[in-house]
Amino acid sequence: MQWSDIQFRPDARTLRQFAGLWLVCFGGLAAWEGFGRGHTTAATALGILALAVGVPGLLRPQVLRPIYVGWMVLAFPIGWTISQIILAVMYYGLFTPIGLIFRLIGRDSLHRARRPGQATYWAPKATPTDPRRYLKQF
Repeated sequence: MQWSDIQFRPDARTLRQFAGLWLVCFGGLAAWEGFGRGHTTAATALGILALAVGVPGLLRPQVLRPIYVGWMVLAFPIGWTISQIILAVMYYGLFTPIGLIFRLIGRDSLHRARRPGQATYWAPKATPTDPRRYLKQF
């Protein structure tokens, strides 16, 4: 994920999708606050926000461009940080322990260990007997 991945000039379709998601998300939050938690003031504010941004965004998508770009710029550092954390956890929490266990038990699937008694490390490969087999690789 890089800064160049952020769309600073999104097309109308992307902006309409953003407006639709805005309506669904903030409308859902308004419904949850109003019906689920009984906070009518918060529900009204979220409902007005959903309608004030979502409906004009569906009708004239370019109106939403500054909100969309600002939202993406603000969300970028969060996404970058989370992706780095996930990669670090995968590498140091999964691949490194598996590699250490394989090294401790002596597993060498690629046959990379030195074998001083051998003159060559060449591994013979069986050739197919039927030339039609060349066209069926799998």
